Amino acid sequence: MLNVLSNLICAALVSASVNGGETNAAPKALPFEVSTYVTAENKIRLSVVKSAPESVMVLLRNDKKEILFQETISKKELKYAAKLDVKNLADGAYELEFKSAQGAIRKTVNVATQPVAAPTRSVVMNTPAAE
Repeated sequence: MLNVLSNLICAALVSASVNGGETNAAPKALPFEVSTYVTAENKIRLSVVKSAPESVMVLLRNDKKEILFQETISKKELKYAAKLDVKNLADGAYELEFKSAQGAIRKTVNVATQPVAAPTRSVVMNTPAAE
């Protein structure tokens, strides 16, 4: 019984060190860099700069993983910029994925409409003092 337990513990330690080694490995550098942000007008601005000629696919997904936007950047296009109008999308978190044959970059963007604040105005009239 003790022998079986010691074998199980040894097997767990070996598998933990192998799995731990994989998660601590440095990520492989991708041949492209991305930048994204949401503007005040509810548009997502994104840019891709590639260091090597490789096609990159751009995907926008909602929280149900449904693809709302998809575009492929050709191998020849080393710089790409786009502005996605998302004013018709519901408020919430969306995922942008940029993927190539070498790997993928995923970014979360939050779309939120700003509440319209009515300006507060007050009219003050000066009335002549009674004499």
